[in-house]
Order: sequence, then C-alpha cells, then structure tokens
Amino acid sequence: MDLTNLNSFLKFGYFLDYKNSNYSFDFSNINKNKYKDFTEEKLINIGIKLWKNAIRNQFDEKEMNVVPLSGGLDSRAILATLSEITDPSKIYTYTFGSPGTWDFEIGNYIAKIFGTKHFSFDLTKIEYSLDELIDVSKRIDHQTVLFYHHPVWKVDELFSNGKIWSGAIIDVFFGRHYHNHKANGWQNAIINSFKENIFGGKIGLSNVPDSILLKYVDYIPELKEKLVLEHVIDLLNRQLKYIAPHVLMKGYEYKLLFTDNDLVNFANSVSNYLNEEQYLYKKMFISAFPKVFMLPTTGNHGAALTASSTVVKLTRLINKCRMGINSIIPIFINRRINYLDFNSGIRYRRDIHTIVYDSISDLDNRNIINWINIKKIWKQHIEKKGNFAKELLLLASLEIHLKAGKRI
Repeated sequence: MDLTNLNSFLKFGYFLDYKNSNYSFDFSNINKNKYKDFTEEKLINIGIKLWKNAIRNQFDEKEMNVVPLSGGLDSRAILATLSEITDPSKIYTYTFGSPGTWDFEIGNYIAKIFGTKHFSFDLTKIEYSLDELIDVSKRIDHQTVLFYHHPVWKVDELFSNGKIWSGAIIDVFFGRHYHNHKANGWQNAIINSFKENIFGGKIGLSNVPDSILLKYVDYIPELKEKLVLEHVIDLLNRQLKYIAPHVLMKGYEYKLLFTDNDLVNFANSVSNYLNEEQYLYKKMFISAFPKVFMLPTTGNHGAALTASSTVVKLTRLINKCRMGINSIIPIFINRRINYLDFNSGIRYRRDIHTIVYDSISDLDNRNIINWINIKKIWKQHIEKKGNFAKELLLLASLEIHLKAGKRI
C-alpha cells in the first residue's frame, strides 16, 4: 500500500501518481518571438480566428452537437461559435445545479436566449445512488473526488449518441488560474502549486509533508524560460490528473478545444502577461461576441464580462453582504454554489447522508487512515459545530473508489 500517494488524494482530491493515457500536451512549438511585435488588436483577431477554426474543423452537421452550459465563458463562446455555423435550434444544451445559483440560472438563461434544445437538471431533486457513484468512479479511473458531476445516467439516456463540446482546460492555457506567487525554480514552484490546490476545507487530512509528494509531480525543465512555472505544473498535474479524468469522464465522445494545436500554440506563444487573469482571452470573446458577453457571468459575480470594475465591485459587495446576513439568518441562497450545498445536503438529504455515512464508516473499518478521527469529523458536522462537507465527501469518495476496484 502506497500511503504517500494515498495522502496526495487526501490533500488535493486526486492521486498525484496518475498517468493520463487519453490526453497529453505538446509544448514543443512555443515561439515567444512570433507575436512579440503584434498589436493587441491583431492578437485579438488572430485568437478569434483560431478559436473559431478549432470549432469549425470539428463540426459535423450530421452529428448530435451537445453543449453543457454554465455561467462561465467557454461554454458560451462555444455555443456562440456553433450558432454561426448552424441554426441554434439544432444544438442540444443542458445545465445542471441548484436553482438560484449563478451557474444554474445563467446557463439556463443563455440557452433560452439562443433558442437551443435545452434540458435543465435540478440537482436538489435528483437523488444520488451508490451504484451510480461506483459507475462514475470507474469512468474517471478511480482518480478524483466524487459527487461533483452531472446526473450521469440521465445524461446517458439523452445524449449517449451525442458529441459533447467542452471548453475544459483551454481556459487554463489562456490563464484562468492566476498564480499569486511565482517561483524561479521548479521545487519552489511545486510548493506554491501545492498551496494553491489543497482540496479540503478546515481540516488537513494528509499526514505527510509536501516534500514527500514532490516525486509524483510532473514538469518539463526546458520550459523554465518560456512559461510561468506554476502554470506548467498546473497543466501537467491538476489539469491532466484531476480535471481531464473528472470532467471528460468515459462514456461520451468529446469535441475539445485544447486538442487543437494551432489554438494551444497561440496561447503558449503570446507574452505571458497577456494571459494574466485571462486578459487576452476575455478581449477575444468581447470582440467576437459582444452581445453574448453583455449578459451575466459567474466569474464577475453575476455581472457581465463587459461590466466596469465599479459595477463588478458593487455586485461583489452585494453578494458579500448577502452571505454576511446568511451567517446570522440563513435567508439567501449562496449564488456561487456549484452543484449543491453539500454542507446542508449531508445533514438533511437522506440519499447523501446515507451514502456518505455508510462510506466513511466502511472506510473507518478498513483502518488504513488511522491518523484521522473520521467519526469525530462526522459528529461535528452533523451537530453544526463546523462545515466539513469537503472532508466528508473526500473520505466517502476514497471508500467508493476502493469499492469500485481502486488499488492503493
């Protein structure tokens, strides 16, 4: 039993030793001199053209084209591009989550604006089952935390013959993750990345120092002078070992933007500062689809991508005030919730409560992580002495992976 690798799952929500056999990234064509003298306007136009070509080159009118919609940028830009190629009424879309949250409400609203064949999955009314979670575990190579996904069997029923368009990971190439601390050497960059990607909430479940986990981290020494080091580590580890197996689970055929070499090479080759906080990426979408990005977005706290900084600060303040009131009297929905409010779900939903409790009990009986007082975490959560949903879902996921055949 590799307890070191087990600890990587407890710390980050995925196993660091994983080797992704389905996807990889090619950094060999980075050319930082290629665009250094280009104006911003010209770079925006090149980026738009490459984005649209990446979609046009994969599009087939005869296929069932399906776009999962959230309140973010990528799915909206994919849908907007497809709508230039074909009638939106021929495109299938779906949104899932909790009513009142940005991802759920904005995703549904975008579908209505475009007039797609849309399906909406209210996760507050859809039950989780252990059998489905075990199935998901197998589809994601027993690799990541569970529970954070669409209702798989319902999507299977509707779109088993569809081609799923996903903007997964391409947004990271264009700077979705901002790295507050940037190191000059790989080891310090890895430590920085570790600090940015801890999965758990208030309780640390791992019992090994970060230095023990360094051996599992992939990086490419030759990229030191070309890209931000933490960015490389993010792509080769979190994206390939967590996001890819989780978001691109087995059982579907995907149309992906990060597999388009021209688009990826462009993102890698422009000056690094243009990808800070997705600066160029956002400029591309605002220029290409101005009306679409005047609509609300999750990343701007419900404000449009085109909104002024003052408006964004105001919406952020309003939402902060709502959450402040909620800490005293819970009357507002947390609009930032993805999927479900699992803190409440574990306490009050019979399906989630039962699956999590039974799973962590079985895990406790295995006695393989005897440095964690699992029953104490459960008791404190149920008695509202703290919100430990992330820790409990992580522990339950580990047990479900073991039941599904994971070997440690």
